[in-house]
Amino acid sequence: MEKRPTMRDIAKLAKVSGVTVSLALRKHSSIPLKTRERIEAIARQIGYRPDPALSALMAYRRGAKPSGYQGTIAWVNTHVHPEYVRHSPPFSLYCQGAQERCIGLGYKLEEFPLIDYNMSFRRLSTVLYSRNIQGVIFPPQERHQAHVSTISFNWDRFSSVALGFTLVRPQLHTVVPAQYRSARLAVRKLRSLGYRRIGCIGNEILNKRTDSNFLGGYLVEQCQFPMDCHIPVFTMTRERDCMPECRKWYRAHKPDAILDFSERASYSLQLLGSAPNRKLGIASIDVQDEPSELAGINQNSRLVGCAAVDEVVGLILANKRGIPDIPKRVLIEGSWVNGLSAPRITGTVSSTGARARASRQ
Repeated sequence: MEKRPTMRDIAKLAKVSGVTVSLALRKHSSIPLKTRERIEAIARQIGYRPDPALSALMAYRRGAKPSGYQGTIAWVNTHVHPEYVRHSPPFSLYCQGAQERCIGLGYKLEEFPLIDYNMSFRRLSTVLYSRNIQGVIFPPQERHQAHVSTISFNWDRFSSVALGFTLVRPQLHTVVPAQYRSARLAVRKLRSLGYRRIGCIGNEILNKRTDSNFLGGYLVEQCQFPMDCHIPVFTMTRERDCMPECRKWYRAHKPDAILDFSERASYSLQLLGSAPNRKLGIASIDVQDEPSELAGINQNSRLVGCAAVDEVVGLILANKRGIPDIPKRVLIEGSWVNGLSAPRITGTVSSTGARARASRQ
């Protein structure tokens, strides 16, 4: 069996110590840039790959003692108005979770608004590399189909992780809420509370940003309903006020519950005024507080941020840079939150047939 190249082999060829090689391969700031690049070139030339068992042992040793400063992880804010995502959930919660996890692991999370670099990924890439920043997290992009070319950003210099599905190219390792499963969970919870005709208010923009995962989960669950409980999805658009059409949809199909994918269930809450004498359960996929007046799914956004840091630190420790051949998807499960907007109605509205008999009378 051919001998596996080691750090000692690199040190011999580079005429430096083993400690210098170890620090250089981890891009430690104490090693001059030219020395790091020379050692990295030798490592590639002889086919050096980190020993997984040794890397795991070193990670364990580092975790067994209080973490000192390990480095900086870049949080790249690509929005034209960066302050919007700083204060708007779930984006702000992603960042809070990432900050908390970085502190626990000995890293510093630093925001890099792209607008500070004239929206140039090339300039940003140069700055990050010059500061010896190895890990980069890309929170959800402003556009739902964002592309960042290898010409604009030197991916091979960094361990990179994306949040969500808005960064279409390149395809990085991604951490995302389990949106498909969350939608299915919400429908099942509503049915367990006694609701049978469960409608859905969708969002055209959100569907694109989430790869239609929320919508897909709802439709899969609806396939298991009796045919008389199937209700077409009402899809709202951002360009105009869709509330008049939404009221028509509501009057035509008479759902007894609505799973709302619009922002904070804004449309469904407005419909309550249209049905003062009917029970209307409302569930949202954007519930942040427990307990809450609004029932629905808490997507555990802080845990999404934590998981993103775990992923990028793991890549840094394994010395994995660049665009992965096969990207990995890490899903964070959502949690159901009971709320006043969806009280239990079992025994009050037990079936579609009972309502139909009542209407005939």
